[in-house]
Amino acid sequence: MSKLIISFTLDSERDRDLVRFLDGLGRRQRSEAIRETLRAGLARGGVTVSDVYQAVKELERKLSAGAFVAQVREAEAAADAPADVLSALNELGL
Repeated sequence: MSKLIISFTLDSERDRDLVRFLDGLGRRQRSEAIRETLRAGLARGGVTVSDVYQAVKELERKLSAGAFVAQVREAEAAADAPADVLSALNELGL
């Protein structure tokens, strides 16, 4: 088995939560934690909190440009959303 090293950067302010999490792990535990987290993201079908955040920011830009949104009843909106997305939104309090 060969090892592949992939590096990435973290911003000390924006990624403060990730830095704290990784600092709390032993050096040998970090790679395993990162692999588990990436696999969990893949298993969710690729929809991440970051994806939702980017969609919200795009909606904000459109609204600022004059777009409008018609009101949709909650039951209708829920019927169109995948269960994993609804669960993630509930966890976020949205």
